[in-house]
Amino acid sequence: MLDFQNVSFQYPGDGAPTVDGLSFHVDRGEFVCLVGPSGCGKSTVFRLICQLLRPSGGRILVGGRSIDGQKNYCGYMPQSDLLFPWRTVEENIRLPLEIRGGRSRQEMDALTAQALRTVGLDGWGKRSPSELSGGMRQRAAFARTTLTGSELLLLDEPFSALDYLTRLAMREWLLDQWQRERKTVLFITHDVEEAIFLSGRVLAAEGSPIGRLASFPVPLGYPRTVESLGRPEALALKRQLIAMLRRREP
Repeated sequence: MLDFQNVSFQYPGDGAPTVDGLSFHVDRGEFVCLVGPSGCGKSTVFRLICQLLRPSGGRILVGGRSIDGQKNYCGYMPQSDLLFPWRTVEENIRLPLEIRGGRSRQEMDALTAQALRTVGLDGWGKRSPSELSGGMRQRAAFARTTLTGSELLLLDEPFSALDYLTRLAMREWLLDQWQRERKTVLFITHDVEEAIFLSGRVLAAEGSPIGRLASFPVPLGYPRTVESLGRPEALALKRQLIAMLRRREP
C-alpha cells in the first residue's frame, strides 16, 4: 500500500538531512506503528507522504503508483484534533466531503451521520467542539479523517494529549474501528507499550536522521486486551524496543 524507495529530505538551512535514503513498506490492511526518539524525523515522514514536503531524492508510492499527481490517497490526522471552533461537530466531520465536492448536501449529511454513529457520537453533531471531552474530540477528528475516503490513514500521536485512562479506552476503540474497516494505518507514537498493543508490526527508527527502520512483528493476535501486554512475548518485545531506542537517543 505504501512504499518508500531510497527517500531523502533536508530542511533548508539544516546541516544534515532529516531523512536519509529511507526505504520501507506497509502492506494493504496492515496496522503499523512507527516509533523513535523525539526529533528523529517521524512526523517529517508523514509530511512527505502527504506532499506537504517534497523529497530531495527517491520515490514514494501508494497503491503501486507514485504519489505525484495523486489525490485523496491518504488521510492525515495530526497530534491536535484541529476542530474548527466556529463549526459544529458535524460540520467539522463533513469538511473533507465539502473539499472533494461531487456530492449533494443530502449525500454529505447521510455520510456524516453514519460517521458520527460509527465513532459513537450520534446525537452530538449539533454541538460545538468545546462541549466535547478530549476523547470525543479525537473520535470526531478520526471520523473526519475517514471521510477523506482514503484507504491509507496516517495518525500522528493522536492520543498523546489524553490522560492515561482515556488513552487506554481510545486504543481499544481504535483497534475496534480498524478491525471493522481494515484500512491501512501508519501510526506514530513515542509509547512503546501503545505500539505493541495496537500494531501488527512496529517500525523503529535506528537513528537520527532516519536512514533505516528496523521491523519487529508483534507476537500477539487480534483481538487484544490490556492483559495481552503482560504476556511474556509482549514484555520481551517491549524490553527489546526500549533498549534499542535508548541506544539511539540523540
